[in-house]
Amino acid sequence: MAKFKLNAESKAWIAYDAGNSAFATTIVAAFFPIFYKEFWSSGVDSLVSASYYSWTLTFSNLALLFTAPIIGSITDLSRTTKRLFTGFTLISIICVALLFTLELGAWFQALIFFGIANYCFSAGNILYDKMLVQIAPQSQLTRISSLGFAFGYLGGGVLFLVNAIMTLYPESFGLSGASEAIRWSFIMVSIWWGFFLIPLVLHYKDRGSALYQKSLINESSKQVFITLKNISEHKNAFLFLLAFFLYIDGVHTVMALASTFALNLGLDSSAVIIGLILVQFVAFPSTLIWSRLAAKYGDRWVINISILVYIAIIIYSTTLSSAIEFYILAAGVGSVQGGIQACSRSLFGKLVPKEKTGEFFGFFNTFGKAGAFIGPALVAIFITLFDSITIAFIPIIILFITGGIIMLKIKEPNETSE
Repeated sequence: MAKFKLNAESKAWIAYDAGNSAFATTIVAAFFPIFYKEFWSSGVDSLVSASYYSWTLTFSNLALLFTAPIIGSITDLSRTTKRLFTGFTLISIICVALLFTLELGAWFQALIFFGIANYCFSAGNILYDKMLVQIAPQSQLTRISSLGFAFGYLGGGVLFLVNAIMTLYPESFGLSGASEAIRWSFIMVSIWWGFFLIPLVLHYKDRGSALYQKSLINESSKQVFITLKNISEHKNAFLFLLAFFLYIDGVHTVMALASTFALNLGLDSSAVIIGLILVQFVAFPSTLIWSRLAAKYGDRWVINISILVYIAIIIYSTTLSSAIEFYILAAGVGSVQGGIQACSRSLFGKLVPKEKTGEFFGFFNTFGKAGAFIGPALVAIFITLFDSITIAFIPIIILFITGGIIMLKIKEPNETSE
C-alpha cells in the first residue's frame, strides 16, 4: 500500500484541533469550573453551584440532542458545511471572550455564555467530524483522526500550560492575582482558537451540491426521519451508535466534571490545574500509541480496552483524598481519553455511507451528546440525593459496561487501500 501523504487540507484539519482543544481544556475542564466556583458563584452553597453547573451542561447538550442530525443533514443537502462550521465556531469564540467582562457574583450570566459556547462548540464539531471522512481515504481514517486528537491535546496543553503558569505566578506577568490571570485566559483562548480556525477555512474545499432551493430545514428534517426509519439497513453503524451513546457518557462526564469533583473534595485549584496539565501531556503520546495499536488490532479493540480502564478509574475516584491520588487519576484518564475518542470517530467513519456523512455524524454527535446529557444529570441527582461528591461517578460504570457489551457485537470492516 502506497504511503499516504498529508496534503494542505488534511494538515489544516489536524491543526484546527489544536485550536478548539483550548476550549475543551482551558475552559470546560479547568478555568470555567474553577472561576465559576470561586468567583462568579461566590456566596452560593458549593453543592448548589455544582448542581447548577451540571444542569447547564445538561440543557446545552439536550439542545444539541435535538438539532445535531438536522445540522448534519442540511450540509448533506447543500454546500454549507464550511459556512455553518465557521459560524458556530465564531459564536463560541465570542461567548468565551465575553466571560472576561463578567464581575464577582455574575454566576447566571457566566452559565448563559458558557452554555451557548458549549452548544456551538459541539455543533461545529459535527461538521468538523464530517470533514474528516471527506478529506481522508478510509484506510487513513484512524491515523488522521488520531493525529487530530493528539495534536489537539498538545496544542491545547501548551496554551493551558501558559495560562496555568500565569495563574500560579500572576505577578511575573504584571497581573494583580490569579483571578485576573484566569480572566485573561478567556481572551487568550479566543485568540488561539481563532488563529487555528483560519487555515481550515482557507484550505477546506466544501463538497456537495450548490445551495438547495427548497426549505433546507424542512427537507433536512424529512431526510433525518427517513434515515431513522431505515437505519436498521446499516446494522453495524446502528449498533455502534447504541454502544457509543452509553460509553461516551462516562468519557464526557469525567472530562466535564473532573475539576468540580476535585474542588469539592477539598483539593486546591493549583492541584487541579497541575492534574489537568498532566492529562494533556500524557494524552498526546498515548493517542499516537493507541493509533498504532488500532492499526494492528482494530479500532474496536482499542475502544474495549479503554472502557475497562475507565471503569477502573471511576472505582479509584471513590478513594481520592489527596493531590497525589488525583494526579494518578489524571494520568489514567490521559492515557485513554484520546484513544477512545479517535478510534470511535474513525470506526464510525468506516461504518457509514459516504453520501450521508453529515447526517450520520449528526447522529454520532447526537448520541454522544445524549450521553453527555444523561451523565451530568445523574451526577447532579446523586449529589442532591446523597449530599456527597465522592460517589457521584458510580452510576457511570453501568453505562460503560453496557456499551462494552454492545461493542462486542459490532463487526469492524476491513480497511481498503486507496
